[in-house]
Amino acid sequence: MKITYVFLFFFLFIFSCGKKEVEKEAEKVLEIVEVTKDNKIENELPKLVFTIQIAALKSKNISLASIPNVKLYKENSLTKYRLGAFKTYKEAKRYRKQVLHVYKGAFVQALKDNAPISITKALQ
Repeated sequence: MKITYVFLFFFLFIFSCGKKEVEKEAEKVLEIVEVTKDNKIENELPKLVFTIQIAALKSKNISLASIPNVKLYKENSLTKYRLGAFKTYKEAKRYRKQVLHVYKGAFVQALKDNAPISITKALQ
């Protein structure tokens, strides 16, 4: 019985430490865009930005919306959840690797004038 408690404690400790590191990294991310509820851009956005998209859902998700530094974008009928705003693809890729263990389907998304474009087109 003691072994079970020790294992459970160890697992919870390791899990909570990993999540804190990701949250600390998310706080360091360069914030360029502030989007209000009606999708108006508050800060001026560079022409090309790379972000990490962690989800795209038809309805709003409160737990995803409460993630520190997450930005919500309305595109078509989807609410897209993205982290960070990076000037280079390399920086975005590096950050994606850091959050991939928490957000399994995370990928780099390029935005040009606040509209999504393909990575290939962005790198040209």
